[in-house]
This record gives sequence, C-alpha cells and structure tokens, in this order.
Amino acid sequence: MIAYANDSESNPFYMELVPYATSSPALLHSMIALAAGHLARVQPQHQKTATKHYSMALRELNTALSNPTTARSNPTLGSCLILCVYEISLSNNSRWKEHLQGARDLIKFRGGPQSSNFLTRFFALLDISGSLFAGRGPLLEGNYWIEDSPSADGSKKLPSTGSSWPSYDSNGVMVEHFHTLMTFMARLSSLSADSMSDVGREHPEFIESEAKIIYDDLMKWWGNVPKDLRDQPIDWRTKDQEKSAAEKLEAESFDSTKACVCSCVIYLNHIIDPLSKGPQNENVQDAIRQIFDIAREMPEGVGLEMGLHWGLFSAGAALFNDLEHEELVRRKLGTKSSTSLYNADHALELLEAVWERQHKYNTRFDWRTVQNELGSNM
Repeated sequence: MIAYANDSESNPFYMELVPYATSSPALLHSMIALAAGHLARVQPQHQKTATKHYSMALRELNTALSNPTTARSNPTLGSCLILCVYEISLSNNSRWKEHLQGARDLIKFRGGPQSSNFLTRFFALLDISGSLFAGRGPLLEGNYWIEDSPSADGSKKLPSTGSSWPSYDSNGVMVEHFHTLMTFMARLSSLSADSMSDVGREHPEFIESEAKIIYDDLMKWWGNVPKDLRDQPIDWRTKDQEKSAAEKLEAESFDSTKACVCSCVIYLNHIIDPLSKGPQNENVQDAIRQIFDIAREMPEGVGLEMGLHWGLFSAGAALFNDLEHEELVRRKLGTKSSTSLYNADHALELLEAVWERQHKYNTRFDWRTVQNELGSNM
C-alpha cells in the first residue's frame, strides 16, 4: 500500500522493509491490516480481517518493544509507522497521534533521526503533514530529513538510498524540492501553534512579522526551482499526450507539489488573518485559483493526491459562502478511490462544519477553533 504498482524495484519499502515480514510478526500483521483495510473500502468483507490483524499487530509490537535490540530495529519502527497510516486512513479516532509519538520515541531510542534512513524520512512526512492540523509544531526539531553536508553550490544535499525512487523521479527533482518545501511546512505548523497561544494572541505583531519572513523565504525558494516544476501548464495532459507513463506521473507530482506551495500561501494568510477581517490579498486569491485549476484536471487514483488534499482543504477553508467551489472541494475530497492510500474524510467533515456555520451566521469561522470545539481528529 505504501509501494504503488508503478514503483520500480528500487522502492525501499519493497527492497528493505517487506523482506523483514518473514521474521517480524509485528511488521507482518501491520502490513496485512493496512492492506485489508484498504481493500475494505470497496469490499467491506475485508474489514474483519483488517481489525483482526490490527489487534495482532499491536500485541506483537508490544512484544517487540520489550526487547531493546528488537525495539531499535527497522521492522519495529516500520510497524509503528504502518499502524499510524492505518489510523490516518481507516479510523475515526486520534490513535494515529499515539503511534506517531511512539515512532518519535523509537527514533530517539535508536540514537536520533538519520536522514539516510527511509523510515526516518517517512516519519518526517507523517509528522510534518500531521502537525499542520494538530495544533503543534513537529515532534522532532530540525530539518532532520535533509542531510547536513553542503553540496558544491552550498545547498544541502538530500539523503541518497543509492537508487532511483520514485521511479518516475529519475532526476530527483520532485523529491529534492518537496523535501525543501517540508521545511517551510514545519515552520508554518510551529507559527500556527504560536498564534493560538496566549503569547501569540497578545502579540499579533510578532506572528505577522514571522509570517512575512516565512513568506519571503518561500517565494525566494519557489522562484528558483526548475521552470518545469514551477510553470508547468495546467493543460499539459491535453497538450502533451505523448508523455510516457513515468513522465505523466512526474507531471502529476509537480502539480501536487505546486498545490502544496499554494496551500502554504493560504495557510500563512490564515494564521495572521483567520477571520478575514481585511480584504483577501491577490496572492491568496491566485493560490486558491491555482489549486482549483489543478483539482479540476488531476485524476483520482494516481497515488499522488495527498498534496492536492491539503491544498483543497486550505482553499476550502478560505471560502466564504461559495456554493460552487464548496461543491468542487466536496467532490474531490469525498472521492472514495480504491487506489489512494490516504483519504480526506476527516478534513471534509471539518470543512462541512465550518461552511455550515458560515452559511447559518453569515460570518467567518476559524477552522482551527471549530476543530478544537468539535474535537476533530484530522
């Protein structure tokens, strides 16, 4: 489920993690639970199998954690992360946070994060994306998913697994720049948490100043990424029908990355003006427009919708009594794809609650406040 059918054999989950399933009961049962739960979306009879193996995975994981040597192993950390994905994708509770915190503790127990370890980088993806909705900063400090050693041009190198993965990103363009984008996402989640604190409420000028710094840094970086990524035309699917399967997947990943950049712009504006007391600036309007343009064109089921999901949520949270675009967000986030690993049910439920209040009272609501009131588990 973490390894899509269009991956090459260089996928580290295939090459490094799956073989351990024969010797790690915790990993084996967590993998079966996730796979069965995924199948249960379209074939409900598999839900019983998913629940059974999830319980067995928990039991075996507790056994593995009782042995210091086993607790430090990749199979144990992998099991914990897969159970986190299971909760994010298939449940209605917040246990994903417990699994993620457990994975954080395991990484510390192993001696700290290692950027060369693919599980550390997978943890980072779950941690940073989750922190944007969890009302906190990242669970581990620093940009630990990027290597510290500078390259010849002074920029930071990304960890290398010695192979090309994902297979469609043979030049590493998407991975390299998305990893850099994650550093901005981490700064956003920390600033959002600060803005909701007593100190942040008492000193909004500090929050606004930090937001401007992040925005300027984000735009400077985005202006220097490859033109193929930044300026890919929205109608590339109809203009360039000769693309190979790998080239199409790379183009889809570029769209997904652009949606995340646009979401950062919207998220930043929401931090400093959550109730839209001032007019919506042109940068935010343009970011919303680009996300909706990408959403209209991107097909479901290619396995790359996760970035678009966040973009759609941010754009949806910026809407005010806009029935047409609410329906677009509802249709895209509510898609029950049998091939997408992550669903957006909780995000859509929160947006529906925000939209309902805005229509009823004809005033803006901060999605973060509504989330806290509802106890929503995104």
